[in-house]
Amino acid sequence: MVKILVDLSDEEDKIVEVYKVVNRLKTKQEAIKEMVKYFQVSITPKKMNKNEEYYKKSLKFSEESK
Repeated sequence: MVKILVDLSDEEDKIVEVYKVVNRLKTKQEAIKEMVKYFQVSITPKKMNKNEEYYKKSLKFSEESK
């Protein structure tokens, strides 16, 4: 489990609050956890030798998990 402290602006806080109410959730934490599910993330390293075996294996793993 990972805990993250998020500093929301007033506008962002209102968005999360509306999402919470509309989806009948109990807390803003639940709302944010649901909102995160709408995003797809791709992580690619910048400073890595792309010819290294571990890099090639990580790309292969990444493709298999899709």
